[in-house]
Amino acid sequence: MIYRKPEATKELFTVEDYCSRIDKAEGFSEIWKIVKDSVKDFLGEHRVGMMLFLDDLPPRVGAYHPLGTNNIVLNRTLVDTVEAITKSKRLVNAFVYSLLIHEYLHALGHIPETEVRNLVYKISKECFGEDHIVTRLAETTPWVLFKDIPLSNIKAAKSPMEIVKDFERPNRMYMV
Repeated sequence: MIYRKPEATKELFTVEDYCSRIDKAEGFSEIWKIVKDSVKDFLGEHRVGMMLFLDDLPPRVGAYHPLGTNNIVLNRTLVDTVEAITKSKRLVNAFVYSLLIHEYLHALGHIPETEVRNLVYKISKECFGEDHIVTRLAETTPWVLFKDIPLSNIKAAKSPMEIVKDFERPNRMYMV
């Protein structure tokens, strides 16, 4: 099955660009921009108006996209746990990228889990190269980061769901 759409752009960014961008990304908005660029480069598909929420979800749920919405809900507890077990911004960014791209593909209409997992791996390999941590997480699972921590030990104090401000910055102003 060919996933590249005829209208897909010819690689806007090189592998080196993507690797550098993910390593330097500061916060969800910058990682989100990398997600959108990599999907557009590979599939020629994009969607605007997405919103990100952080919530304390069960440890086996990394994130989810409620079908029919512009929302992605990311498991704040898992992100906090990855930040606590590693001091590597690169690893935290790769983890967040893996979760966000998965849900973004669902938001674009790719529904079957096996299709989405396959796409995440193909996009990661194409954009970051075979040996990058992003691609390794896509090939195995982001949960490999928790191999030494039983998921039952990951507990969070239930905080209210929060919206990430300026998650998707519009690139044009509208006149009212």
